[in-house]
Amino acid sequence: MVTRIPRHSSYRRRPPRSPLVLIALPTLVALLVALLAPAVAAQTSSSVTDPSTTTVQLGSAASAFFHLVSPSSSPVWVSLSLCTPPSAFASSTNSSALPIKLGTALYLSNSSFISTPGPDNTRDPADGNPDTPRLDTSSGATAKLSHGYANATLDGAADGGVWIGVFAPDSAALLGDGDNASATAGEWVFELHVSSGIAPYVVEETAGFRLGDTDSTTVLLSTANYTAAASDTPADDDAVDAAAAPDWQVVVAPTEPHAFALGRSQCAVRAAMQRAVGRASASATTRGYGCGTRTQFVVDGLEPGTNYTAWLVANETRAGGAAGGENQTRVWDPSFFATKAGDSCRLVYGIDVCPSVAYSVPAPRSLDTPSLVDFFNSTLSASLANFSRTLSTFPCDSRDHGLYSIVSTCDDCLDAYRTFLCATTLPRCTDAPPSTILNDSSAAIARDDELATWFVPQQFETALVRDDPAASRTPLFGPANLSSTFPSLFNASYPATAANAKAESPFPYSEVPPCLDVCYLVEARCPPFLGWKCPRGTVGDLDGGTASAAYGVTRDVPKGERQADDLERSTLGARAADRFGNVFCNALDSDLVQAAQFVPWTYSRSSAASTRPRPAALSLILLFSVLAAFGRLGHL
Repeated sequence: MVTRIPRHSSYRRRPPRSPLVLIALPTLVALLVALLAPAVAAQTSSSVTDPSTTTVQLGSAASAFFHLVSPSSSPVWVSLSLCTPPSAFASSTNSSALPIKLGTALYLSNSSFISTPGPDNTRDPADGNPDTPRLDTSSGATAKLSHGYANATLDGAADGGVWIGVFAPDSAALLGDGDNASATAGEWVFELHVSSGIAPYVVEETAGFRLGDTDSTTVLLSTANYTAAASDTPADDDAVDAAAAPDWQVVVAPTEPHAFALGRSQCAVRAAMQRAVGRASASATTRGYGCGTRTQFVVDGLEPGTNYTAWLVANETRAGGAAGGENQTRVWDPSFFATKAGDSCRLVYGIDVCPSVAYSVPAPRSLDTPSLVDFFNSTLSASLANFSRTLSTFPCDSRDHGLYSIVSTCDDCLDAYRTFLCATTLPRCTDAPPSTILNDSSAAIARDDELATWFVPQQFETALVRDDPAASRTPLFGPANLSSTFPSLFNASYPATAANAKAESPFPYSEVPPCLDVCYLVEARCPPFLGWKCPRGTVGDLDGGTASAAYGVTRDVPKGERQADDLERSTLGARAADRFGNVFCNALDSDLVQAAQFVPWTYSRSSAASTRPRPAALSLILLFSVLAAFGRLGHL
């Protein structure tokens, strides 16, 4: 038997089995979808139209992306407003836990290569992926959230539209709670506004109002001037033509916890409009430092002892658009104030002898405001006439006898004295501490049993308690003198008993003292023969000496906290008040008079006359420097 020889065949090694072979096909597909879903979601952009408003809700450090396919025109305007922060901020006992600056939150791109614009597209290539496309001025824009608002514009969208990235802040990092779950709870709620052409919402990054003052139910607010005055002589309020006044409105609402941090947010301002209170009446005035016309708002119907926030809003129509114009809303930074809790103070303005006065003064409770103004007018007129007669004995304008100053005139002197007289005769009134009681020594003084005792604080104070009429600027408003000062207050059915007089008297109250500058200005502008002297104090450390019994001083106020109608270019930061309702002393614009002397001189041929400081500026700088030097040497 022949043995068969097996036929040769080539050898092939079988490759190892893949684990995926053991997975059924449906299971494999499901697994791939699950793995890729987060990446797909992170890259997805929602479509938006022109114009549009979109509510965006994001968790801590989360992001969202949007795509505007074809804007109607150029430029493309995009804004982001923070409406509400997470609950961790809303429940914080410290309302400043929400910072006013929250970092870059808005990213724009007009390049299809950057369809999810964000922080990675703005980092230095050395700090991230060097292959990541970069955002620059030609391909996009970014904006930081400040006071709840961010906005950016792109000049064109030629590469398929505009891509938008919105990034929420890291809540835990802001609150300093690390990985605390409660810190990251809740959502950041934004409004994304997209439009083209003219921006429909514009934020003016300065305060809209200068606070006159409040009483228990009313506030007086004024805007910056909006006209160029024809002369340096202020006109009467009634003579001012208000036809050219902008279409301004005032929005007054009770202060919310984050009113300052969200002061520019479009949705926050809109919510404030819905909560607005009070009745506002507008009129024109020339009151204020410098020349020009301003709009003043008197808002009444407010609640006593309540904090309020006020926005200035302008609704305007700008040229352009299919209908010949596009609507635009301008909003200024809010101002803050509080109404008085008691009824000792009355808001007055429009006093003939003191046109610059626009604040609350002590007032008998049942006395009508016109009678109160008449009383002050008659009292002040006599004092001003006496000073004017004394001043007229000096040959003010006679060059033959020699001018007392090359920069000041007797008119300047009289104006300075008027300011001083008004500030000291019409005390600026505010609430006394709740525990203050009346301490009337008028009867004992009348019997020569004692002398009035004036409180002399160690430092300059922002409010001086006036509980004793005899030791105040308004002794005639005390219970002992009230019936003779205002006989019309009492009658047969309401006799001038001690109880009724005490009920009518504004005492006790607190006085915001006049700024020491109102006294210094008289020294600076009046002839030496008057022998005018002011008390001295070391203002730098607020050590007032005897001056602190009757005067206050200005404090440094950063530019972002100043009121409207301020001198932005002045290098002097001392002001008598800020936009949060804090009043340090009663200035009657003397703080701005002093600040004007520190505006840098910039020379140009076309505007040399308007930019060159008057010689008076140099003399006042020298005078205040000398007075400050004397103040540091000691107290009088």
